[in-house]
Amino acid sequence: MDLLIQLAGTGIIILTLLDIYLTVLFHRLGSSVVSMPLNRGIWCFLRLVTQVIPSKSDRLLAHSGSIMIVAILAVWAASLMSGFALIIFPELGSAIQASEGKTPTDFITALYYSGFSFTTLGTGDLVPKTATYRLLTLLEAALGFSSFTITITYLLSVYNALITRNTFALSLYHRTDGTGDAAELLARLGASGELSGIQQDLSNMARDLIELLELQHSYPVLIYFRFRETYYTLPRVILLAIDTASLIKSALNAEKYRSLLHSTAVAELWGGSTHILSELSQSILPKHRIKCDRQMELVWRKRYYDAVERLSAEGIETATDREAGAELYVALRRKWQPLLTTLSNYLAVDL
Repeated sequence: MDLLIQLAGTGIIILTLLDIYLTVLFHRLGSSVVSMPLNRGIWCFLRLVTQVIPSKSDRLLAHSGSIMIVAILAVWAASLMSGFALIIFPELGSAIQASEGKTPTDFITALYYSGFSFTTLGTGDLVPKTATYRLLTLLEAALGFSSFTITITYLLSVYNALITRNTFALSLYHRTDGTGDAAELLARLGASGELSGIQQDLSNMARDLIELLELQHSYPVLIYFRFRETYYTLPRVILLAIDTASLIKSALNAEKYRSLLHSTAVAELWGGSTHILSELSQSILPKHRIKCDRQMELVWRKRYYDAVERLSAEGIETATDREAGAELYVALRRKWQPLLTTLSNYLAVDL
């Protein structure tokens, strides 16, 4: 039985160290063992709470990312201390003894000794008597110091990444004059019908979006930082980027703006947008997808005609065959709208 207890403790330690490695050092979305399931569980719990008190939903969900960070760090520390405590527990009174008097042999004492070792504080009332447990105490202290250093670095990195995401989101929002409309963004980029210089702007947007994807890879918890202002949310950022690319492909005059339509900037913007949706779909989002119906496609078609009117009013030449352009826009939107709607529903964002 003692051996089984110690094996269980060893397993907990290995699992925790593996999760720390995958979460902090191996920057791939959805690779963690404990952290991502924990984040999903906390998110589902918070969503259930908001259904009970819907008036407080935005305020409560705004704290979700911070709650998850605290929970992850607490689970890591508690798991490592508990794992070492399970290894130490059977040896209380023999390999580990009290410096004075009788040695307590309960699990709380083992956890107490493990906690002091993990936090590198040391304790004088319990002393390891064998070389093996002296080395084990030293190992736990080293892991404790390393874990604190790594988690502090991780915490700072997450919030730096969050600032980067929020800066990009706010920039996109103000480029649309606060409307959050891709047609408005495109019209302002090509003010007075001049689109020759917007490739650099689109390329910068695409690079920022791809950086956002890599930040999401590195810090999966980032997706759960959801602020009350919709323009900060990831679905809104993706919508602006991918809808801009869709309108460029379908609403502009293909002859006059051929160099723009076939530019690397537009390809990068479209590819980056669909890539981030695909990655999130495979790693985080629920498997069921929102299906497109005829009514939804009618809304998209009206959206297309409204966008064309806005672009024309700015002096930008639009597609000569508007019906064919609308068909192309609807076809493009069929590719990304179900995933984006699934993402926005999952994150409780009203697009």
